[in-house]
Amino acid sequence: MFKKLLLVLVVIVTYQGWKQLSQEPEAGRVATHNEVIMYSLTTCGYCKAKAKELRSEHIAFKEYYIDTDTQRRDELNDKLQKAGYPPRGYGTPIMDIHGWMLPNNPSMDVIKEYMNKRGVSPGY
Repeated sequence: MFKKLLLVLVVIVTYQGWKQLSQEPEAGRVATHNEVIMYSLTTCGYCKAKAKELRSEHIAFKEYYIDTDTQRRDELNDKLQKAGYPPRGYGTPIMDIHGWMLPNNPSMDVIKEYMNKRGVSPGY
């Protein structure tokens, strides 16, 4: 039974990832700015690892902690909803790359792809 449940979970996660990557780029865009913003939780190990990755790639970014800053949490939920994602139905970290929302701890390859395609250069 556990294997079947695990298989169903893998299929759902894979579908959601494919659905996110197959979206039209403008569909996930909620703003126009030249920033890289990471929405994090103070207790999130994935967030700490992503911040370390971004720094090692010399990518300038702002980090907001949504578990301690309710204004930023509300801002994030608004952006996600405008981008077509369910509010409060996400995994952290969540990236806002030049106005495009990338929830659920996107890979560095996806982050760089959005930065390159959208004309955002890493900050040194």
